[in-house]
Amino acid sequence: MSMDSTDVTEPPPDAVPPTDAAPPADAAPPADAAPPADAAPPASSAPGSRNTRIIATIVIVVLVAVFGYAAAGFAFATSRLDGARNTYNGVVAHQNDITDTVNLFNTKFTTTNAAATANDLKADRALLDEVVSKSKAAETTSAADDALLASAQASLTDSSWLTVFNRSNLDHYSSKIGHERKALRDSKTLTGDYVLLATFYQSFFDALMDFDAVGSKIQASDFQGALAGVSTLQTDLGKALQASNAPGLPPEVQKFIVDFQTFATDEGKLLAAVNASDVSAGQSLSPKVTADVTKLDSYDFTKIGNDIASYYTPLINDYNSEISKANGM
Repeated sequence: MSMDSTDVTEPPPDAVPPTDAAPPADAAPPADAAPPADAAPPASSAPGSRNTRIIATIVIVVLVAVFGYAAAGFAFATSRLDGARNTYNGVVAHQNDITDTVNLFNTKFTTTNAAATANDLKADRALLDEVVSKSKAAETTSAADDALLASAQASLTDSSWLTVFNRSNLDHYSSKIGHERKALRDSKTLTGDYVLLATFYQSFFDALMDFDAVGSKIQASDFQGALAGVSTLQTDLGKALQASNAPGLPPEVQKFIVDFQTFATDEGKLLAAVNASDVSAGQSLSPKVTADVTKLDSYDFTKIGNDIASYYTPLINDYNSEISKANGM
């Protein structure tokens, strides 16, 4: 019997499909089907992994910022240290000259010796002019150098927020500058005092040389020349008396100058009597002159010198100590 395309062949009634027949590959599982016990959970984007990447990025940014901060701070601190060091070295060069002046004056002129020879007096008198000139220049230099160091020291605290990592180096050099500034203040005091003290010595040495010249004129029987020399002596003693309140001079120095003036007055009168051939006046004045000389000889110039040295020694020691501290840092 023939069939057309619409006819289908039905299985016999007792035909049962095999139980182990596999469902088609594209068949959907039943709605209530459970997944196998060892099945992996479905893949999804992990938020923990995203957070890790974000944290790592932040750490990198922070590290870059920290290293950049440190590098910028180091460069800034280095520039400040270099500037301060250059200023310090320039000041030290000046300070060496000041130290030489201080040591020279302390060695030569913190003692008073009325028994020095005429040649000694002339040499020291010439040296005094140099000391006064150098001391005045040192005063000006010390003031200018202290201003430079103050500026350099202040620069070491500029932008302190930027130099946290370099703070110890900056503070160390600031302390070094601090000691040098203390030494400068000491030197400014010393050189200022030395100008006043040397001014006294200039007139005092002039008076001593006048005294020696008068003695030479008397020995040569040039009594008129000696009398003119006494007039010069009185002028220089007047200048010495005005300067006798210089720092460090004990009261005995002023008393000595006053007694020296008394001698000059009596000596002048005696020479005037000799020039006038006034024997009576000469005999009356001669014992006075002798007594004046005896009184002048009674002054203890060793003690006077020690008193002057005692006045300046603490300041000189402090000056040297501050320089030593600065050099040791």
